[in-house]
Amino acid sequence: MILEPGDSIELHGIPPGRYHGRAPSDALGNALVHHVVLEPVLANALAAEEQGFDAFVIGSFSEPFLRELRSAVDIPVVSLTEASLLVGCSLGRYSAAISNAPTTAWMTRTSVDTHGLSGRVLCVRSVDPPLDEPALARSFENPAPVVDAFLRTASAAVAEGADVVIPAEGMLAELLYMNGVRSVDGAPVLDVFGTTWAYAAMLARLARCNGLRVGRRWHYRREDPQLVRELLGGSAVPANDHAGL
Repeated sequence: MILEPGDSIELHGIPPGRYHGRAPSDALGNALVHHVVLEPVLANALAAEEQGFDAFVIGSFSEPFLRELRSAVDIPVVSLTEASLLVGCSLGRYSAAISNAPTTAWMTRTSVDTHGLSGRVLCVRSVDPPLDEPALARSFENPAPVVDAFLRTASAAVAEGADVVIPAEGMLAELLYMNGVRSVDGAPVLDVFGTTWAYAAMLARLARCNGLRVGRRWHYRREDPQLVRELLGGSAVPANDHAGL
């Protein structure tokens, strides 16, 4: 069990139709599309804080608006990408991130650089042949080809020196976990969702128990939180009374 008794998770996604029929892996490489399509994430974070949730998790390796979100709310904001990379640093000297398609791998590589972890990530690769999200969804009925493709790519990375393997796409990670893929040639395969839920719960408990929160001096400045809410149509933050993530 990842979460403690009494913890809960509430899931919210992007409204239907935001991608105009395109696969996210194909669409999100364009910076403008990334911004416009994923903009609802901003309001979702404010709503989560107003409703009393203890943390907000960005459950996507596209990692939208991480800096903006941490500048907008006081509850911990946890990224699937960042949490996985940081925990990977505690499990091995070098991690390898394996994604579903070159476009998603590129976004992950960008996130690695943004977080200053290039020296701890041996490589970022995609499976061959690449798979978009609709193809991944269909693969749950016949997962063996995807599992085999992942294991081939991951095994090559481990042979080159990777200590930890990170499945760098949500559906790919879930498919692997559901099919019992826990290690490759002695290197652990990270359960990215379980890791991220646990990471969020840790930060929420630290905030609750000893007041540890995000730094406000520079990177996540927040002098006027009410202006943030006015711009996004929200209201003042009520007392925190909801035991969720």
